[in-house]
Amino acid sequence: MPDKHEEAFEMLRALLLVMFLAANAAFAAVQLGWLKWRDVLPETGREPARVKTQLDPTHIRLTGADISGGAPARASAVVAEAPDNASGNAASPDAAASSAAATAATQAVAAATPSVVASDASTAQAAAVAATSSCLDIGPFAANDAQQARGLLLAALPAGQGDIQSVAVDKRYWVHLDPAPNKAAADKQVAQLRSAGVTEYFLLNDEGSNIVVSLGLFNDKDRATRLMATAQKKGLTPQLSERPNAKSRIIYRIAGINANAATQVRGVVTQQWSAQLVKACPAPAGSPPAGVH
Repeated sequence: MPDKHEEAFEMLRALLLVMFLAANAAFAAVQLGWLKWRDVLPETGREPARVKTQLDPTHIRLTGADISGGAPARASAVVAEAPDNASGNAASPDAAASSAAATAATQAVAAATPSVVASDASTAQAAAVAATSSCLDIGPFAANDAQQARGLLLAALPAGQGDIQSVAVDKRYWVHLDPAPNKAAADKQVAQLRSAGVTEYFLLNDEGSNIVVSLGLFNDKDRATRLMATAQKKGLTPQLSERPNAKSRIIYRIAGINANAATQVRGVVTQQWSAQLVKACPAPAGSPPAGVH
């Protein structure tokens, strides 16, 4: 009899131990998300259920800056769409960091956009001004008619427009040494010429009180350039200057005028002289008039 009671007690203890272990295993499975009793227990928030409540990275969308009508660009919002069953849950730290970085990048693009637009506008404005600016070469005029022609051209220009320059067509090219302030300095230059074997020179008085040692005056620029190169080989330092001929013809260049002013000047030239006397300045800018070298 005592053996039967002892055997029953052992079986009961074993049964209780099995039930205890089974209960612990079930509780652990629920806590770890291995089991989910729908409609009985809520989701625990542990893995992998916690991952499901995070923001889905594939639903994060960054829209670009919108520019319309010249208005300053506005940074668009970063839109994050989460699954329906995750609404109300906080995003994970990684998702929040990604969202903040995307917002900063969008704001940087939007901040840089106005300066780019302003730069493009300035470039376009400068190009438009250059396109509407005209340059005309008018002439040539004989020396005795040049002053009268200049006066008529100035009168034809609107106030504040145009810059008129005179260009001699029949120029001469003068090779000379630096102006000497007195006779002693000029004699020193002459001695230097003789020691270099140069015997052809002239002493001239300039418009001031200086004395200039002239090596030659030429109608041909090439001849003047060759003489200058020869003098340099002998250790001299001559200069090459352009001088108008007493009978030089003059071309007037008018630059920096708009289309209306150019039309007005062309009309005056055609009425007073001939339409053939007015031509557009050759390209590139700064080139001499046609026929002038």
